[in-house]
Amino acid sequence: MPIIQNIFRFFKTAQLPISVISKINRQKKFIQINISPFLEEANKTKDDSLDENDFKKITRYYGLAVPAILGEAFCILRGNEMTEQERLAATCQGAMTGLGDDFFDKQRLSDEAVKDFVSAPEKITGNSASEKLFLYFYKTALTNAPDQEQMQQQLLKVYYAQLMSKQQRGGVLDHESIKDITLRKGAESLLFYRTAFNHPMVKGEEKMLYCLGGLMQLSNDIFDVYDDRLNGIDTLPTTTKKIKEVRVLFIALMRIGFEAAYKTKYPRDNIKRFINLISISIFSRCLVCLDQLEKNEKKTNGVFSPALYKRKDLICDMDTVINKLRSVKYHWIATRE
Repeated sequence: MPIIQNIFRFFKTAQLPISVISKINRQKKFIQINISPFLEEANKTKDDSLDENDFKKITRYYGLAVPAILGEAFCILRGNEMTEQERLAATCQGAMTGLGDDFFDKQRLSDEAVKDFVSAPEKITGNSASEKLFLYFYKTALTNAPDQEQMQQQLLKVYYAQLMSKQQRGGVLDHESIKDITLRKGAESLLFYRTAFNHPMVKGEEKMLYCLGGLMQLSNDIFDVYDDRLNGIDTLPTTTKKIKEVRVLFIALMRIGFEAAYKTKYPRDNIKRFINLISISIFSRCLVCLDQLEKNEKKTNGVFSPALYKRKDLICDMDTVINKLRSVKYHWIATRE
């Protein structure tokens, strides 16, 4: 579920409030106690289906980011701390994410085989260490979910969105089709992660999360222009002629998402804290990246042409002091009431 990739970069910056650092450290300890023993056991198989990058995704990225950022954001909205059962479910959702992506990207399982993993995990034992580990995390997430059927049905929606995204290879889609796939893929993923949490959705929350999830996927695409260009993946940033068009859409979606948040029945102070967290960790950084991408147009007669730029032109380094300050500035502007 690609919407999480952009959150990884957040962990590398010095923008984290002390409260967020505390939540991340708590999640690291949780992973060490509850997840690492299973990874050590899986690593003993040595069947080449798992590598060091897979374990990093689980312990440092997905398994860390899903509970510590997205999960904490959901809990901020409701005003109650995360329960241990919710933390386990969300951690397992994150841990299975990279493994599931590998079914499509690395292991090249058929679409029907992947669907079987999602729709009937109890009937499958797995043929490799990777598949067995995915099933363990998925079954554990389902066992600890407040509504197993809801979680499973939402993951099926993620699966179908992933199938649609295959069309982004080959230059066959128009702008509106790419936009629709982008927003749907991110939205279904965020709604999947929401199913680990016990409080029922309030009126308007699904609409808010759909919009913000789509925006998170667009955020990821903004940072991944270089990789997507190399892999022949058509995204809104790689196919535009003017980065300003992507910026206009990005800001519009952000405003719609924030406005939708304030229309929900959650306490206003909770909504503001929720928006602050996702803004500083994800959205404000993308505006800095868009600035860099747009500057490249001067080199190519005012037309954005990613195929003609070098790697350093397309990759935005958020570790620099100036970019961190720019990100904070955009965050302040975006979250002013």
